[in-house]
Amino acid sequence: GTFMLVLTVGLNVVTGSVATAWSAAAALMCMIYSLGSVSGAHFNPAVTVAVMLSGRGKCSPADGASYMVAQCLAGTVAGLLCTIFHDAGPKSKVEFHVRPVGDFSAASAGTVEMFFTFVLAYVVLAVATTRPLASQLTTRHSFPFALAIGSCVTAGGLAAGAISGGALNPAVAIGLAAQDLSMGLSPAFACWQLAGGVLASVALRTTHPSEFQAVAVK
Repeated sequence: GTFMLVLTVGLNVVTGSVATAWSAAAALMCMIYSLGSVSGAHFNPAVTVAVMLSGRGKCSPADGASYMVAQCLAGTVAGLLCTIFHDAGPKSKVEFHVRPVGDFSAASAGTVEMFFTFVLAYVVLAVATTRPLASQLTTRHSFPFALAIGSCVTAGGLAAGAISGGALNPAVAIGLAAQDLSMGLSPAFACWQLAGGVLASVALRTTHPSEFQAVAVK
């Protein structure tokens, strides 16, 4: 799932597509519907951190660590594969670094990455890890949950793309760095994104206290 997401983002970037946010969101949505019942379909280390820290037995630290290693490896492989298409594509002379766009500072770019990663991780927690409403008890999740999650990528990609690139995912940042064969600011971006995941877990405890009361009663 992470491989397909990063490959989709990478191919959009290296070919100069203007629809990266929409394409990435569609790839993420499809992979969530396909693999959500297999692994939970995090496909993002920041989301995995958010799910782990939200407790409730949704993701153990051991599973979370395994997921994050797999996500980063998948992102790296996808990024390296994109170098082949970059070299043969219309933007072969253009370098795509992981860094702020234009004159924006690293702090500005990091802040928008953290904010929109927070939005993405929070929506994942709220729609895909909480107990369904009484009217939805025949299904595990509210069915449009993947659409809601994918829409966060569209919103964040379009809003932050001209500031930071709108990666919203450490695996994507690592994949783009691998494509460029240069780390750039990917470690810094990853830290901002992971911070967004941490904030999402805190926000869920504030907005969905019943989730944690139920765990406490058990």
